[in-house]
Amino acid sequence: MESANPAVLKLINDGRGPAWACSSCHGSEGQGGETVPRLAGLPSGYIAKQLKDYVAGDRHNETMTLVASTLTEDEMTGLGNYYSRLRSPSNAAPSLGGDLERGEQLALEGDWSLDVPGCFSCHGPSGFGVAPGFPSLAAQHPAYTAAQLAAWAGGQRDNAPVALMNHIAIALDDDDRRAVADYLATLPPVPATGGPAGDDEDE
Repeated sequence: MESANPAVLKLINDGRGPAWACSSCHGSEGQGGETVPRLAGLPSGYIAKQLKDYVAGDRHNETMTLVASTLTEDEMTGLGNYYSRLRSPSNAAPSLGGDLERGEQLALEGDWSLDVPGCFSCHGPSGFGVAPGFPSLAAQHPAYTAAQLAAWAGGQRDNAPVALMNHIAIALDDDDRRAVADYLATLPPVPATGGPAGDDEDE
């Protein structure tokens, strides 16, 4: 387990007040599960921004809004730094019945007939992420990935600096969303040797 400020570790392991522990949903190693995202290896600035967006109402999830509203900005930064350095084995696997070959095509090359670039053109080689703005996609849980794509497409999520994800998600149909989500779940997580997703930059 990565070292961290004791106050941050207490938030992760015990929670505080009305907010339960991060690990109670996201796992003891940040591995997530099913509809709960993997946090291990995400860029620190990206994590901190998502927490701020929940508080500001720019991203919507009742549970996360409650948790984030109890945090100071320094605590958000501390949590981002902790999870960005954390490495854990993948516990994700294809579960949506998606076409893995199609998913690989979308991840690596995109589909220019739909005006959709490859996922890795922004999210980095092997889907390991590019700090601070592009999260790692590798080893993410397919139900979570597909749900986020649907949220981008439906307008329930709209918290990116530019509307690129809105456009991409709208262009993909349900089959494509399942395909790319299942493919990304087959990939190894951000490696322990580091990489762009482990960057410590703040937002």
